[in-house]
Amino acid sequence: VMSYDDTLMQRMVAAGASVGDVIVLISYTGRTKETVDIARIARDNGATVIGITTPNSPLADVCTTALEVTAPEDIEVYMPMSSRIIHLTVIDILATGVTLKRGADFLGHLKKIKDSLKPTRFPSTSD
Repeated sequence: VMSYDDTLMQRMVAAGASVGDVIVLISYTGRTKETVDIARIARDNGATVIGITTPNSPLADVCTTALEVTAPEDIEVYMPMSSRIIHLTVIDILATGVTLKRGADFLGHLKKIKDSLKPTRFPSTSD
C-alpha cells in the first residue's frame, strides 16, 4: 500500500496501473478535475478505482466503485472536519474488512509485525 499526496505522482501511478491494482481516491466534493482525471486514467488502464466521495459527483461517476458519503459541512468556512472524520472511518472499515477477508493466517502475520516493534518502545510506566 502506498499513499501519494502529490497529484503528479498520483497521475503517474494511475498511468502505470493495470488489472489487479486498486486505486483509492478521496474527495469530499468529488468535483476536483485532477482527481477525476486520475480516476479515469487508472480505470482506462484496467485498475479498480474506489472513490470515497459525495454521491452523484463526477468522481463517483467515473469510479469502478463509489463509497458515497455525505457529510454536513459549513461551506462558509473552509474547515472540513466532519468529512475528514467520516472519510477516515470509511478507510478504517476498509482496512478491517481486508484484514478479516485475509483470514486467520494473516492475523499471525500482523502479530509478527507488531512483535517486531517491541524493541523500539520504552517499557510502560503505568501500573
